[in-house]
Amino acid sequence: MNPSSPDTAAPVPGYVGDADATVRLLDDNTSNQIAAGEVVERPSSVVKELVENAMDAGATRIDVNIEDGGRGLIVVRDNGCGMSPVDAVLSVQRHATSKITTADDLLEITTFGFRGEALPSIASVSDFSLTTKRRTDEVGTQLVIQHGNVTFTGPAACPDGTEVRVASLFSTVPARLKFLKSNQTELNHISDFLQRLVLSRPDVAVTLTHDGQTILQFAGTGDVAASLGAVIGRDSVKDMVPLTCETPGLTVRGWVSKPSVTKATRAGQYFFVNNRAVRSRVLQVAFDRAFRKLVEGDRHPLAVIFLEIDPRYVDVNVHPAKSEVRFTRDGDIFAVIARAVEDALLTGGLIPEVNVTPSMPQPVIYSRPSTPPRTTMSNFADVFAELPSRPLDGLFEQPSASDAVHPGGDATAQGAESHAYIGFDGYAISRLRVIGQSRNTYIVAETDDAILLIDQHVAHERVLYEQFMNGAATEKDSWGIVAQNLVIPATLPVSPVEREAAVKYRDVLLRAGFDIDVFGSDTVVVRSVPATVLEKPYLGMISSILDDLAHTQGSRRLDLPNEAALIMASCRLAVKKGDPLTMDEMVKLLADLASMKNPFTCPHGRPILLALPHREMDRKFHRIGPH
Repeated sequence: MNPSSPDTAAPVPGYVGDADATVRLLDDNTSNQIAAGEVVERPSSVVKELVENAMDAGATRIDVNIEDGGRGLIVVRDNGCGMSPVDAVLSVQRHATSKITTADDLLEITTFGFRGEALPSIASVSDFSLTTKRRTDEVGTQLVIQHGNVTFTGPAACPDGTEVRVASLFSTVPARLKFLKSNQTELNHISDFLQRLVLSRPDVAVTLTHDGQTILQFAGTGDVAASLGAVIGRDSVKDMVPLTCETPGLTVRGWVSKPSVTKATRAGQYFFVNNRAVRSRVLQVAFDRAFRKLVEGDRHPLAVIFLEIDPRYVDVNVHPAKSEVRFTRDGDIFAVIARAVEDALLTGGLIPEVNVTPSMPQPVIYSRPSTPPRTTMSNFADVFAELPSRPLDGLFEQPSASDAVHPGGDATAQGAESHAYIGFDGYAISRLRVIGQSRNTYIVAETDDAILLIDQHVAHERVLYEQFMNGAATEKDSWGIVAQNLVIPATLPVSPVEREAAVKYRDVLLRAGFDIDVFGSDTVVVRSVPATVLEKPYLGMISSILDDLAHTQGSRRLDLPNEAALIMASCRLAVKKGDPLTMDEMVKLLADLASMKNPFTCPHGRPILLALPHREMDRKFHRIGPH
């Protein structure tokens, strides 16, 4: 006999079947229950797996019926392709799938499911039945499984498609059952998943019923606006702007709300990768940073973001429930999302609109003054400053060819030439002309449709910041942003961390007009400063900038550390509240602002312009109609 044959081979210690073995193969039911612990976290996990199977089967209608938050009963019906009797039996075997054949297929997953774990895992922790029928079959097939044990397999009368019933979820796994929340909480998780489905597939009809009450009903007409309205709310959709950006192999599309429509949490944000609803830190951080660079505050906008990417560059096999993904092109994704969000908000309008409707009218007692009060522009601005704001929506019309007039250089404080129009080409404002200045703080201007108030400090801050970023700040212009060499270099004592900041940001500060070198261990020498600050206490200004830079521990709003230095420099150099401006200076500032990439918010995200529509004023003055 061949000594190498199985009959004579020496037994391996611990091999299966050896009475002394401590490592053993688990039975199928135990294996499935362990898999269920990874795949089936709660009733919504069951709904997700069954609905995604229905989507892969080509369903155009999916009905979900649940009882007791899903722990009592979950029924998912679809009108998909159905299964043959053989496929139905195989579908409840672990790792049986029709969606991949080899490991190489994992590199290009285009279906929702692919592991073949969902049905056997669900069946191992519930009373499970599957009824299915193909359109070409005369009768369907039914399987009944009770907590992992097949109790019936046979023909059944049923419509085309598939119905899966899951009853008594986790009833034999009390450790899992006790971690479920209230029926309402579990219902909310199920509803949230189905709402994401409605957003990604508006062509699929979806119904959710809980304890006999219809919770969600979507007709599946393919109307994208209807799907947004069903999930986001029709009123909120009016304040959302579309976004899109495309690069080779990567496309971003979707919608983002204007800054006035926000929530305290990210509950209104939905991200999809190749139409799969996902959680992704890369997508979330990229979106947050893009939004925060335009709008300040800690609240979160509504967003529906679809990322379409070559499947080879995304790994959907990093989480048992397939809810998380990993990318190989993080940098490209950051860039394309930032560009899409920025373009959408800028072209969609970032100008807050004044609402002149008081929340609670107050009684006023009038008396005749000895001298009639004089209504001044300052009074007007005081009123505007106290009013709440909401975003601009279709306020300004597109400019005509005759509207593109450059500002005149000989405008006077009396407004002799203030009718020169300033065009904000490519943005919501068609044309604008300067009227004057209020409180030496706000520039007052008007368009064909509204009166505008412009914060002169933040407007100038935006102009300087973009000039610094573009390297244009070292070229002399009418604002005198040019480095002026000091006749005698000045010295400034600094702390160790401020000295380190001076070294780190030297080249960046030079772009802003400050030529600073370290001198010893506790001193910096200043050789030049911007010409605009020569008559001001520029050493104190430099000290403040270095102190800010030394104690800034990074910012979520900044992609590059150098931006912090330029933002601080632009803030220090910009005209201040209370600085009087001539008409020429106001016109020049707004003309510069009109040429900026983002003329609506300062580098910190604060608004630059505030609009009072003429229609609002006419309504308040009862000027409705031809009078």
